[in-house]
Amino acid sequence: MTIQNTQQNDVLFQKLGNTWYCFTEVNAEVVYSALPEGMSPKTTSLELYEVIEEHMQKIAEHYQSPETAA
Repeated sequence: MTIQNTQQNDVLFQKLGNTWYCFTEVNAEVVYSALPEGMSPKTTSLELYEVIEEHMQKIAEHYQSPETAA
């Protein structure tokens, strides 16, 4: 039997200039990342949203401060 732990996070997309950014909350901190050039949340297929969520989780882990990592 496999138990799969899934967490659903709200994601905000904001366009600044010609670049789309995605914002979300991970571990009680707001993290953000620019979407790849040419990628738009208006035209992106839904299958890629899981990739975006995984990317945002990696960003949060990378930028965790030393006191929260302990």
